[in-house]
Parts: sequence; structure tokens; C-alpha cells
Amino acid sequence: MKRSRYSLLFAALSAALTVAALASYRAISAIASGQGRDDASQKWPDDTLPTREARMLAVPARAYAALAAADSSWRSQYAREYTLDELRARGDGRRTPRQAMQDRVYRYTRSGNRARAIWELERWVGSNPRDADALLSLARLLNETGRAKDAIPRYRQALAIEAEGK
Repeated sequence: MKRSRYSLLFAALSAALTVAALASYRAISAIASGQGRDDASQKWPDDTLPTREARMLAVPARAYAALAAADSSWRSQYAREYTLDELRARGDGRRTPRQAMQDRVYRYTRSGNRARAIWELERWVGSNPRDADALLSLARLLNETGRAKDAIPRYRQALAIEAEGK
């Protein structure tokens, strides 16, 4: 008995809410389409509905002219076509093998694959034993992974290279 009363109450409230929502939607649609009253009391402040009067954007011609003149001046001074010799001097934009190795080591270290980063550094140091920065990076990674016994000789090797350069 109680269940049926609650069911009927729920159904009645659902129907009432649906009717109220439809009435509200119909009133809002009428206002938006302009069928409602058109007096100022009905409009909200800063209303986003389009108005009947056309709006013209103000174009600050003097400000644009000053910007165009400054841009033209900058382009004539700095923006020019490069000669072939200048382009060759700038390089082709490719990374050097050392930079590519550093990129790979960085990627492996960031992803948590320190073993692969150590392998990359070991391979690089094997072919470039005078690269003190790579030796220090290798020593740091070895130490971070708990291989201090392997890191100490690499650190000493880097210190010896630095001492020879001074």
C-alpha cells in the first residue's frame, strides 16, 4: 500500500516538473525569437541576444598605419633573403651525434629506463673517451642506480680529463 502511494506521488511530481520545464522552455524561446514583449524591462543587462541595430567596429586607422610603418621598417632592416653562404654557415638544422645521444639518454632517463641510458652513455664513452661531460653523466647515472663501485672510476677518468685541460 505504501509503495503504491510513493509510486503515484513520484509519477505526479515527475509530470509536474516536466510540464513546468516545458512551459519555461516555451517562454524562453518566445523571448529569444522576439515574439515576447519588446520593452526595456524585459531585457537583462549585458544581454547576449542580437539586437536589431547594426554595430560598426571602430577602426583605429592611425594606430594601424603606425604599426604598418614600424613593421615595414623592421622588415627592411632584418627580414631579407639569406645568401647560400649564409645558409651553409647556419647549418642544416640536424642534431650532432653527441646531441642525438644526449636526447636519447634524456628520454630513457625520463621514462625510468636508466639501464638503457647507461648503455647509451657507455657506448658513447667507448668511442669518445675524452668526453668529460658524458663521463660525468655516466658516473651520475651509475651512482643513482646503486653502482657506486662502477661510478668511481668514471668520475676519476672525467677528473683526469678536466685536469689535463687546465
